[in-house]
Amino acid sequence: MSARDPEPTALDEGQRALFARVVELLRQRPTGAASPAWIAELEAAREALRAFLAKFRESVPGLRLLTEVALRLGDLDEARRSIGQAEQLDPWNLEILIISESLYGAEAALRGRRPGAAPMPDSELDSGAITTEKLIEKAMGSFRLGQLDRAYSLSKLAYRIQPQKGYHLLDVWTAGSALDPSRCRRELALLADEEKKEPYLFLALGSVDNVLGLHEEAAGWLEQGLALEPKDPYALAMLLNELAYVLAKRGARLEEATRLARKALDVFPDRNANGFIRDTLGVVYLKRGDLEKAVRNLREAVAKDPTAIPRFHLGMALLECLDAPGSLTEFRAVAAARPSLETPHVEETAILQRVQTHLSRIEDLLNLGGADDLRDAMAILRDLM
Repeated sequence: MSARDPEPTALDEGQRALFARVVELLRQRPTGAASPAWIAELEAAREALRAFLAKFRESVPGLRLLTEVALRLGDLDEARRSIGQAEQLDPWNLEILIISESLYGAEAALRGRRPGAAPMPDSELDSGAITTEKLIEKAMGSFRLGQLDRAYSLSKLAYRIQPQKGYHLLDVWTAGSALDPSRCRRELALLADEEKKEPYLFLALGSVDNVLGLHEEAAGWLEQGLALEPKDPYALAMLLNELAYVLAKRGARLEEATRLARKALDVFPDRNANGFIRDTLGVVYLKRGDLEKAVRNLREAVAKDPTAIPRFHLGMALLECLDAPGSLTEFRAVAAARPSLETPHVEETAILQRVQTHLSRIEDLLNLGGADDLRDAMAILRDLM
């Protein structure tokens, strides 16, 4: 079952006959060497499907049939393109996601095969040996290799197989926001039409809207998630934290943002890994002008999570305190940083690019250390807050 069933394409008699003929051809696939006549019919069917799809570009059944025909003919590239288009049209269709997963292991099945002899590859899921956690492991492996399409598809598949494991949606958001945040937002919103009670879904939607700078919409999704009163302390803490961060980015409801972030600290189970919440609380205090509390919280955030975003926030707080040497230390550390391996973040990328691009100018200004110089350095970076 899919989160969105596309409008069925109205087929005329000839088109229905085409689909029936293709299905019958695929059923007749030879167990041994394929006959030239069968190959010729398969090639003709592929051309007919291409012509059909030129007219009906959003036919998911047509794209699925073309995928299987292309694969039988040994054309893995076309098979992947076709199933990728089908997935974009019907992004939560479990059957489409399984086919997509199976195609990534198809090279071995095609190697050395003549057209017509290539089997439709089996999904690893058929063996029962692969769990959703292993799918996520594969997804993150693909993510680190830059195979973002595959990572996104695999993470959606993991959630679709076991929707009770809502935390897999955080992997969907991680891969999707790196691949195409607008597409990820659109597809998560489609899922929200179907799934009304999953806090992690609203967390993912709020997070991707935050990345896109849609802070009002992000707050709306996060508030819907909190209204569900999640029992999972991780989900609750992350919803509280993300809403506090969104409000800080907007510079709105800052007293409420303080309460939310402090509650997130209380709720989050792992005090050794709450640096991201300390970072949010520090940013809220910075926006409120309470520089002492901002610096204290941000120093703790960096001690627990010495990555680019908290270091940048600490550098900005120290700059507000007119501590030019301290802020320069942090900005140099940011410039030397690399994107986070597991969860590269759009905001992190923007910070890295800006600081790395302008570090020489920032160093000159902070070494001069005059009031005007510090204001000029702040002007280079302020919009990143």
